[in-house]
Amino acid sequence: MRFRQFRDDWSIKRLSDIAEVVGGGTPDTTDSTLWNGDIQWFTPTEVGHSKYVSSSIRTISQLGLQKSSAKILPAGSILLSSRATVGECSITQKDCTTNQGFQNLIPKKGINNEFLYYLAQTQKRHFIKYASGSTFLEISNSEIKKTKCAVPSIEEQTEIATFLSAIDRKIEVQNKIIEDLKVLKKELNSFLISRLTNGKEPNCKIKDVIDYEQPTSYIVNSDKYIVDGETPVLTANKAFFLGYTNEKDGIYDKSDCIIFDDFTLDFKYVDFPFKVKSSAIKILKAKRFIELRYFYEYLLFLNLTTNEHKRHYISEIATLPLYLPSIKEQERVLNVLNAISSKITVEEKYKTALQAQKKHLLNAMFI
Repeated sequence: MRFRQFRDDWSIKRLSDIAEVVGGGTPDTTDSTLWNGDIQWFTPTEVGHSKYVSSSIRTISQLGLQKSSAKILPAGSILLSSRATVGECSITQKDCTTNQGFQNLIPKKGINNEFLYYLAQTQKRHFIKYASGSTFLEISNSEIKKTKCAVPSIEEQTEIATFLSAIDRKIEVQNKIIEDLKVLKKELNSFLISRLTNGKEPNCKIKDVIDYEQPTSYIVNSDKYIVDGETPVLTANKAFFLGYTNEKDGIYDKSDCIIFDDFTLDFKYVDFPFKVKSSAIKILKAKRFIELRYFYEYLLFLNLTTNEHKRHYISEIATLPLYLPSIKEQERVLNVLNAISSKITVEEKYKTALQAQKKHLLNAMFI
């Protein structure tokens, strides 16, 4: 797929031909004089969420730059993660540095930096393929440099970058819509449940209305998950969906449930058959007098957190006192919150469609 005005062949280059590949470094974390300066310092978890980044979580000082292998990267450089989240990337809007988990790309003359950003995205699978490591995957500087890619004229680069940027802007707008809806839902959750429960004496404990099941029977046998299979493998933490399995036995398919991480206190509402990764979760189900979806919203309302690595549910969560409103009152709350949740689902599906469109275009526009 090409724009009609372009007919010239693309040139096969190595990444080192079109960009300077620069690593990063970390100053001594025990020396406070090396930190909290005015130099941005990114880690791999901070890139890949958006096209552009400008402010890092931590900063280093000029002395920290001098006393480490961190390098100044000019604005417009592509911050390319080479460790753990291999292949994730963003464009920096300011001069910055990174830690050693990067092989950053500074575009050379005749290379559009936004084109280089999209080109790097098309190489993610290649980067992962050639990464290695027992603790976490990492791709070396030399492997990045010798990666081969096809490059058109600067005029065609600019046209491609402009076109794909329009898709990215739509995705950014969609992200903002979803973020705003989630904030609204959280505020409504707090308002509605507070209004319903404030000043009311507890009339039960969580364990009186919520049952739990150990996940032992539903743990997947192999952690070699597949992309396209019959049954999803879940975890209760942020990742939630790990992949698929074709294992036939030990599938949870009884009813809606909440999977609750006993250690982190993360939880997810699940309304489809699944298997789980480990024994670290409890499977929660409603007994009587409570809508499971209301209990899920109540858990969100509680905003549970912990710094302790231990099991919490049986001894601490299940024994919490609870004011349980009538089913009709629960349903009134759910009618409002479910309407917002449905809207969020619609907007997330549109975002997914935009991302699929972008993926198709990346595959179609790069030789």
